[in-house]
Amino acid sequence: MSTDRYADIKSGICGAAERDEDIRAVVVIGSSTRDNVPADEYSDLDLFIVTRAPESWFSGEYPNRFGEIAVSFIEPTLGGGRERRSIYDGYRDVDMIVLTPEQFAAALGEGVAGWVMNRGYRFLCDKDNYAAEAARYVSPAVSRAPMPEEEFVNTVEDFFFHNIWTYKKLLRGELWAAKMCADGYLKNRLLKMIEEYSAEESGADVWHDGRFLDRWADASVREELKGCFARYDADDCRKALLATHALFARLARGIAENREFCYPEKAEMCAAEFLKRPLALENEREKKSF
Repeated sequence: MSTDRYADIKSGICGAAERDEDIRAVVVIGSSTRDNVPADEYSDLDLFIVTRAPESWFSGEYPNRFGEIAVSFIEPTLGGGRERRSIYDGYRDVDMIVLTPEQFAAALGEGVAGWVMNRGYRFLCDKDNYAAEAARYVSPAVSRAPMPEEEFVNTVEDFFFHNIWTYKKLLRGELWAAKMCADGYLKNRLLKMIEEYSAEESGADVWHDGRFLDRWADASVREELKGCFARYDADDCRKALLATHALFARLARGIAENREFCYPEKAEMCAAEFLKRPLALENEREKKSF
């Protein structure tokens, strides 16, 4: 039988909730509540902390009550709240999404909380019967609305525009800027197409931010992705950019055909023609201009 690595932290938080009337609910979300892709030794502990005194979790002492912290920082999160992310002893990472009661109620009603609760959740503390509200608004079935045609066309145009933009940076000798766009901005657009394609072709449960992509994307996509990422090298970056262009175009065309969407043919051809420019010659011209 596996041991709950976070049992003492959860116990400490529940004890604090019993003594502190400001804490209205503590909800476990994420891998420790999932049957599909359950927690393993590398999983973190994800929590909603619903409190009338959120600052005590940011500038106060609360997170330090539950163990020795090695790393901790704050970032914006859903529902207009902030998230305290910490590494406790034993490399146990705990993410606490701290919301006021009003923020949590709004997040439930507007479906924002459901986005992270729909694969499982469990209340450790619930003083205001949020469980009833969660049952109303959080669906245990994961569903994903297909991208509408207007958003699809805009995403495709956006991708090919930045396809050209990235190669211009590469031709100019701005390798860092080119690589950051190729492996950041463009890959986010590519991920959108992989998600759409996978959900449509196989009915895959598509996770956010590419999580578990190697489980739900089909073999052809995974194989083509091998050539889409580059070393910090201009020639390698160009090869990866071409591979990214080809994979995106293949998937986008397939989606457009299946859904009878208008496909931005001119945008794809424009980008494809620009990517044919020889990198070496452009770089030589750049060197001579200095």
